[in-house]
Amino acid sequence: MDPATVILMLAIHLLASSGLMALVWRRMPAAPGLGRWALASGLFGAAYLARLLAGLQGVDALGLASDGTMLLAVLLFGDGVREFVGRLPMPPRRVGLLALLMFGAEVAAAQVGGAQARHVALNAMIGLLYAQIAWILATERRRQGAPLQAPLALLVGIVGGLSALTLLRGAHIAQAGMPVAFHGPMAKVYYLFASVTAVVTALTLVWMMLLRLNGQLADLATRDALTGVFNRNGLAQALKQHFGQRQAVPLTLLLVDIDHFKRINDTLGHATGDAVLQVVACELTAQLRTGDFVARIGGEEFLIGCVGADPAVALALADRLRRTIGRLQVPAAVGSERVGCTASIGVSAAFDRFDGWEPAAAQADEALYRAKAAGRDGVQSHLATLGT
Repeated sequence: MDPATVILMLAIHLLASSGLMALVWRRMPAAPGLGRWALASGLFGAAYLARLLAGLQGVDALGLASDGTMLLAVLLFGDGVREFVGRLPMPPRRVGLLALLMFGAEVAAAQVGGAQARHVALNAMIGLLYAQIAWILATERRRQGAPLQAPLALLVGIVGGLSALTLLRGAHIAQAGMPVAFHGPMAKVYYLFASVTAVVTALTLVWMMLLRLNGQLADLATRDALTGVFNRNGLAQALKQHFGQRQAVPLTLLLVDIDHFKRINDTLGHATGDAVLQVVACELTAQLRTGDFVARIGGEEFLIGCVGADPAVALALADRLRRTIGRLQVPAAVGSERVGCTASIGVSAAFDRFDGWEPAAAQADEALYRAKAAGRDGVQSHLATLGT
């Protein structure tokens, strides 16, 4: 197969991949990185078509412009990777400036050394950009959830392979000259690999997006939309997961209720009440130990699973949470007022089986009722009371 046909196939694959990703991007409610990937793929496809029109070895304006477009495309692809894994993407102005700087370096190389120097410079810059993207993917892969490990590993291999082949191609052109740029075994391997990976990469990126969306849907099913802690479904899942372990340790339940929460809603509005709930949930989560979990089970009630704690430890944790909540000052939704609140907490007995959680929750609820009857801002359990 002649080089022009292989490059035409590559351009078609890239443009088709761009269309697929753009279609998914428009339909998905949240698709970090996918818009940049769609644009990068489209720019790459357009750049290869422009290269065919300009002549594969030409150093005219159209040929150089196609190379500059490729540099911009790789930068956008890398920015999409940063956005997907949770890093801040570069500002558009910085992306454009970097593309112009690299394009200027390539133009300078072309003026000094002609087509050979142009292709060596282009392959060196693109290969190094791919290496940086592969490094980001490999580094961030460990921080992503288990479902994303396989597609990210595949993407590391693809981008790492493109980096190695691009750098080798640049070195080969520097050594053997322009005849090997589009002819010979190295050129065939490079363009066939690029053509196949254009399709595989697009499908992998869409696969990653669907996995991310599936995770978001799972969160919606198990997380409280306002506070981000578990809802009742998430609580049941956390309890099953805990007692599904081979050597599950006992749990103690802490039932936390914000005192006079209705008064906050009635006097300062539901927006301020929501802000109080969010801040309290955040503080509860921050204070918990490894393995503990928190769920919102009512309007202003939170249930905490305290792992492997004896009664004294559970009571000490409950009192620490009570004191932490009592120090909070939450800005009101309207005006400059800051809102304080207190909490009453009931503590259950420890239980060591999944079917023991509902009796334990009832125990914590009864203890909570006694804490409120005693004047609120206190901790009570089936065994002991801590001061107000």
